[in-house]
Amino acid sequence: MIVEKISGYVVQSNKLVEAHYRLGLQEKRLILWLTKEIGKDDTDFKKYHLKISDFAEMMGLNQKTQYKEMRKITKSLTTRSIEIENTETNAIMQMAWLCFAHWEPKKGMCHLEFHPQLKPYLLQLKGQFTKIGFADFLDLKSVYSIRVFELMAQYENLGKRYINIPDLRSWLGLNKEEYFFYANFKQRIIERAKAEINAKTEYEIDYTETKENRKVVGLEWTIKKKTHFEKSQEGKARIIQKELRSGNAVIQQLLEYGFTIPHSRKIVKSNDHEALVNAIKSVDIQVERGRAKNPKAMLIKAIQEKWHPEKFVDRKIKSS
Repeated sequence: MIVEKISGYVVQSNKLVEAHYRLGLQEKRLILWLTKEIGKDDTDFKKYHLKISDFAEMMGLNQKTQYKEMRKITKSLTTRSIEIENTETNAIMQMAWLCFAHWEPKKGMCHLEFHPQLKPYLLQLKGQFTKIGFADFLDLKSVYSIRVFELMAQYENLGKRYINIPDLRSWLGLNKEEYFFYANFKQRIIERAKAEINAKTEYEIDYTETKENRKVVGLEWTIKKKTHFEKSQEGKARIIQKELRSGNAVIQQLLEYGFTIPHSRKIVKSNDHEALVNAIKSVDIQVERGRAKNPKAMLIKAIQEKWHPEKFVDRKIKSS
């Protein structure tokens, strides 16, 4: 993929940052990419053109099923609604994210267009907007981390922000039944978002709990830029591009060993990349030497035991 596809900034109205909607990770990534493509002098939405191959690589999709998966993503964005509230007038706007998705697989292209009612929140923004590097978003693996990151970046200049729990849950797209108990909400959503943002972006966030009658009713957040985080957007883009390619390469190797696509993705998601590469190389050596009666079973064992090729080069290993 061309690095420029990842470089650039996402600029959106603060009202859009605080909109109520629910998207999956890949859907959110696509919306962020489209937002990045908007020029600061644009007065109207364009049809944004994206190569299918770039789309698949940016989203980390498998080549064999990429077209089917991408169509699901764009179809969802033409039907899923976003709700934007005007707190001053209590007016509420509801619309879909996209009004147009045109696929041309023979040309390897996809053409997309925002819903026209989103113009006030994405075009010609003169104030009350949030600007974040697109590469920062791609590094985050949870859609909840992305949403928390947007909400924090919105208040970067102030360095702090209070959000009550009902608003936070609504902005994250959670229904009443999901993570009903605060302890689960804190562990699975809040703490994960905090850890991801602090580890993968140039910002550091934290929070303290506000309680009423021993019940947590809100969070007082702090946000600040790290003093030693100097990666440029282009540098981060290259790193992310390399990571995406590496992940796809491992999936392809797992498929060759007989794993299904869903199982391969689960393995990649659940294991350290370097450990997976070492385990595959270790089993490759045994296969080449005819020592693997059941290569797939051996690879499962190699992943579980974290085999390293250097340890097994001169060692006979019984196949599983």
